[in-house]
Amino acid sequence: MTETTALDWFDAGSRVLEGARTPDLFPPLDDAHAQRAWLAGFAGAWAERSGDEAAEDALVAALEGRPALLRQLWDRGPGKIARSWS
Repeated sequence: MTETTALDWFDAGSRVLEGARTPDLFPPLDDAHAQRAWLAGFAGAWAERSGDEAAEDALVAALEGRPALLRQLWDRGPGKIARSWS
């Protein structure tokens, strides 16, 4: 098995926003680096599309059935995540 890179997670986040929902497209729990890369891909894809859905609403919908992952992303908080990217 090959190592999943930040770019792979970025792509996976984009694909989830576009509607893909296979288990391998979601970052593992307790892996901050993978989760940040995934969230960056998700947010980037959200920013490129036109629509009225808030990013938070899109994230909640995409993570339906994955409450632990949603909770970890929420616990990191948008400000904490943004600071970790800089």
